[in-house]
Parts: sequence; structure tokens; C-alpha cells
Amino acid sequence: MSIETNGKVEMKELLRKSGISPCDLHNWVNRGLLPTACGRLNGRGPGCEYYYPAWAVERASDIKRLRVQGFSMQLIRRILAGEKVGL
Repeated sequence: MSIETNGKVEMKELLRKSGISPCDLHNWVNRGLLPTACGRLNGRGPGCEYYYPAWAVERASDIKRLRVQGFSMQLIRRILAGEKVGL
């Protein structure tokens, strides 16, 4: 079941749709390349559901594609910031 509400996507859907691992997600959030999650109490039992902005799926996919192409994290940061980079 795809969980997407009010411009937000659940963490497991972000991972599935973008094809990244939880390790990549946490690494890229820590580096400031992806936004942090906003948690919401789960009304169906213990724990929380974590949501990200829906645009984070495309951003994560872009980062993954650039990493596969061999771009460094520094260069990816510059590309995402809209800087012109010489390739």
C-alpha cells in the first residue's frame, strides 16, 4: 500500500520509490542533502511513522543516479545547490 498524504511520503515508500537503502537515507539526511523526517504518532499501535516531503523521492533518486555515475558527494551538493559545475 502506498502511503502519501498532504505532500508527504512515508519513509518506507521513499526508500522503495527511490531505490535507496536506509543507510543511504540517513547518510544523506546527515549531510544535509535530504530533509529530516517529521514523525507522527502511529494510532494503530506502538511506534511512529516517519514522513518526508514528497519531493524527497525525486531528490533521493537524483542523488543515487549521480552516485552511480561516479560523482563525489561534494560535487553532488554543488549540483543540487544549482551551481554550475564543469564536468
